[in-house]
Amino acid sequence: MRLRSVVIDRSRSRHHDSPAFGFTLVEILMVMAILSIMGAMVVTAVRGVTTSARKARTQSIIASIDSVLQEQYESYKYRAFSVEIPDLYDVARQTGSEVGFEVLSTEAARMRLIMNRDLQRMELPDRVADIKELVVGGPVAASLTAAANPVMIDTSDLDGDGDTEEIIGTRADLTSRKSFSVNWYDRGNNLPSRTASYRNRMSPTWVSITAADRALAETHQGAECLYLIMASSFVGGTPAIDAIPSSNIGDTDGDGMLEILDGWGQPLGFVRWPVGIVDTEASVDITNPDDFDLFRTDFSYAVGATPTSVEAMYVNSIPQARWKPWSIRPLVVSAGADGEFGITFNPVTAVSNGSVEQTGYSYVAPAWNWPADTDHMGIEVGGRSASIAYPDPYLRQFIANNLDSGIFTGKLPGQNLDGATEQENRADNVSNYQLQASQ
Repeated sequence: MRLRSVVIDRSRSRHHDSPAFGFTLVEILMVMAILSIMGAMVVTAVRGVTTSARKARTQSIIASIDSVLQEQYESYKYRAFSVEIPDLYDVARQTGSEVGFEVLSTEAARMRLIMNRDLQRMELPDRVADIKELVVGGPVAASLTAAANPVMIDTSDLDGDGDTEEIIGTRADLTSRKSFSVNWYDRGNNLPSRTASYRNRMSPTWVSITAADRALAETHQGAECLYLIMASSFVGGTPAIDAIPSSNIGDTDGDGMLEILDGWGQPLGFVRWPVGIVDTEASVDITNPDDFDLFRTDFSYAVGATPTSVEAMYVNSIPQARWKPWSIRPLVVSAGADGEFGITFNPVTAVSNGSVEQTGYSYVAPAWNWPADTDHMGIEVGGRSASIAYPDPYLRQFIANNLDSGIFTGKLPGQNLDGATEQENRADNVSNYQLQASQ
């Protein structure tokens, strides 16, 4: 048998016997594109779920705070004050005269209104200055004075009934009235218990504040005040602060004062009297009178007419002293995912005054006392020789001092900042006003 040699063409055998493996460049690019699209869809879905979860947590936190604030706010309608306004200021004992001075019910109601506003300032603070005077310690209560009408007192017991303090006649001449001091909470003593609790929780930076500490202490003062309020309040016997997750309490500015944070870990904003707010939910109506002035004793009622719109408030043709107080509710707001509020939390001076934000604004500063003249008090000016302390949620004296050509060009707490960017910043805000409107 002859052996035959066989030459194998390996390249040909490989070509015909084994299939080719691999992807073309086009196929690879298509797969990568599909994976990218699917990945983007997953990321978007996860991000949406995360954003919704953070928003839901923020709404829950704000709802808990709002419940405490509203309960406290409503309590001021029926609050009993620790100050007794005398019915009779008897100078007869001092001078031997038969002329005394009686505090009429209207004036007593006015004193209650001023005390009510001052107590709200100290018990629902939204700034350091409300509970801590920035220079010499505090908190500081307003120094109150009341006007009393002249009356005739039966000091000689002319009617023989044994009562030598009986009023037997009155004088309608308001120019003969007298003003006298009303004892109210004084500096550092006899403080409201809630305010004293705030003092005990204040950090050294707040307690011994200096000019160097001031800017730091005011950085997130609204969120810090919210913490003080919640930590000093109770709901059903349980500390209100327990409703706030521990992960939403922090000190982001490092001043030693804890803040309440939103679902994104950012400090909440708080304005006790958001007088500048233009509410898109239409829950603010300036024709609704002040909840705490049932007897209409605000001096504006003795002066003039009511503005018909928010815009009208800024026009000098309606003097600021004539604005009738309207019902305002505390504002608690989160800046949302972008971390920008788009509103101001403090008064801002007029353009001609530099448009400076007044982070240390004090509602009891002497500069904002109510002037004793007929333009500001009408006929109620009788017997008042000097301006009086008048904690004013509506900042009417601040506005009067910040006019440019008769127009208020500053900003008020809660007011929108100007510009398209600021409007975008407000778009994702979450507030208690929104929650109230949806209920």
